[in-house]
Amino acid sequence: MRSYRLPLRRGLAAVAGWLLAAGAAALECGEPAPDARRIAVAGGSLAEILYALGEEERIVAVDRTATFPAAARQLPQIGYVRNLSAEGLLSLQPTLVLGEHDMGPPAVVDQLELLGLDMLVVPERFDAGGIAAKIRCVAAVVGREAAGEALVAETLAGAQTAPVPPDAPRGIVLLGLRGGSPVAAGRDTSGSGLLAMAGARNALEGFEGWKPVSEEALARAAPAFIVVPERGIADAGGLEALLAHPALRLTPAASARRVIAMDGMAMLGFGPRTVATAAALRERLRSGS
Repeated sequence: MRSYRLPLRRGLAAVAGWLLAAGAAALECGEPAPDARRIAVAGGSLAEILYALGEEERIVAVDRTATFPAAARQLPQIGYVRNLSAEGLLSLQPTLVLGEHDMGPPAVVDQLELLGLDMLVVPERFDAGGIAAKIRCVAAVVGREAAGEALVAETLAGAQTAPVPPDAPRGIVLLGLRGGSPVAAGRDTSGSGLLAMAGARNALEGFEGWKPVSEEALARAAPAFIVVPERGIADAGGLEALLAHPALRLTPAASARRVIAMDGMAMLGFGPRTVATAAALRERLRSGS
């Protein structure tokens, strides 16, 4: 991947002066950007939406989470969505920054605002309605509302609409192993939202956010299945190493070898592919595969 940095302070000052002269707006969903010809995107789901709308030619930079479609990986990079490079971003002279709700760090976001750069931070909600709202928000900012509605209809075709029953299968979503402990999804996370969209319950809904989980906590949770990004299995050293981990090996999921590996961004990005991914998970849980 290419990394872009301003070679001189003079260059950064020139870009800052250009931005300040152009004016600025903190945009909200539903309003078009004054100028969306050059978009820096911080968030893989937002890049996916722009590609699905046929607006990829507007993108001048992405963060590392923009991995789909494959063409997005060839674009200039501005760091990671939560750890952006202000210099790298400004060097590309975007007319709009489009960011997910966790774009950061806050100091960089503040700097971009002070420099007068138009910015839209897209709200996040971890359900099918939230995905639809995200698509509509991105479509509106580039003036493609009709295309956005068509993409919403296509995306939601397989969405789960019924409430999750109390006796639904209970599982967990892992990011992987960090510092020897499994990092799992509590409530109010994309992982928990994925399980609900698949008609399943989160066995770790007793805590909030993504956290390392102890052997004792997993034993109490007793998940019947584990969902993990494909990269998480690779980082753990393979499926056998994951199943043999002390915090996981005594769970019903490990005993039954019920580990479901899926594309990480499709699972957790809550972009156009997440509804179909949840439907595929729902089918695998029903079939026992």
